[in-house]
Amino acid sequence: MWSDGSAVDFVYWGIGQPDNHAGEEDCVHFNTTNTMQLYVVSLVLLGVSLGLASPSGLTEMRLERGGCPMFWYSFNHRCYKYVASYMTWADAELYCLSQDANLVSIYSLDEHNFVKALIRNFDHKEGRTWIGLSDLHKERAWMWSDGYPVGFTLWNNGEPNNAGGKEHCVEVNWDAQKNWNDRPCSESVASVCATRKPVP
Repeated sequence: MWSDGSAVDFVYWGIGQPDNHAGEEDCVHFNTTNTMQLYVVSLVLLGVSLGLASPSGLTEMRLERGGCPMFWYSFNHRCYKYVASYMTWADAELYCLSQDANLVSIYSLDEHNFVKALIRNFDHKEGRTWIGLSDLHKERAWMWSDGYPVGFTLWNNGEPNNAGGKEHCVEVNWDAQKNWNDRPCSESVASVCATRKPVP
């Protein structure tokens, strides 16, 4: 219900909202810095919204559109898009290709942190999300789907382990560490697309 008592006949919730996080989210605010959708925030006295606190140890990162298309965000001269629809790794890559991009390739800790912030912006639970790394062509020869060489990785402890001999694609946000994990490519999770790395 609106504060003036009128009935709600239109909503445009952000992805994954409303989720009543920790049973303490009773108010709504309009977020104009991202996708102009409604996000639930914690109830505070006098109706003042303080927003969602980030998990401890994580640095807040502001997402900027820059010169990127709508729903894409800029970092280090590339554009990135979070895709909430659950798809297999191959279908996620095909979707990214349809957007003139690939599943995201990550070249540094800063870029990894940006991708995590992008995911967290749309999925406060930080669910498992495909990135563009796989060893589909040759076991343990990891390769980005955009063809660039692998120079940075951030595996969870004990990963990659190719459990059951069927894990050939890579996700972020695995287990408590929330880093990289090899996974069966046939599983369906969210994904992040990114435009190709600019030529130096």
